[in-house]
Amino acid sequence: MTSIKHSLTALALVLAGLVCATGPQAHATDNVPCHGATKRDLVDPNTGRSWPGTTVMYCNLTRGHVPVYAARSPRAAVVGYLEQGGAANWFVTEMKGETFRAGSAENYWWGSTKADNGRWGWVPEVFFAGGGNNEDDAGLLMPGGYTCANSCPPPPFWAR
Repeated sequence: MTSIKHSLTALALVLAGLVCATGPQAHATDNVPCHGATKRDLVDPNTGRSWPGTTVMYCNLTRGHVPVYAARSPRAAVVGYLEQGGAANWFVTEMKGETFRAGSAENYWWGSTKADNGRWGWVPEVFFAGGGNNEDDAGLLMPGGYTCANSCPPPPFWAR
């Protein structure tokens, strides 16, 4: 009986060791992706060119008063804020930029949007709910290949 107890104890220790050796589970892809695709007519504030029926997505933010930067860099000027957190804010696209850090969170993905004051810019995705460090948002659209033949218009202002 004692040898069975020793054998079972040894087996339990081996199994426990195997569980610990596998380490923690990898973080799942963004569990709060942007959602609620809708169409908006967007106008380039610099040229007046319109982009009718552009798809935008609502993205959950971790808090309110989120800064909107002029460029995809933490050193860029803040052009405005998104005052309301949660799912109240919409974004057009996401692109890589410089890494933005807030505490232990960091992300080099940025979402393009219009600040509450009407100025266009970029929000570091460190303020997006869900996902991990340096993960893009699972629901937000990345800019497509803006290709054309012969005379090509510039890329949309929100993807520059």
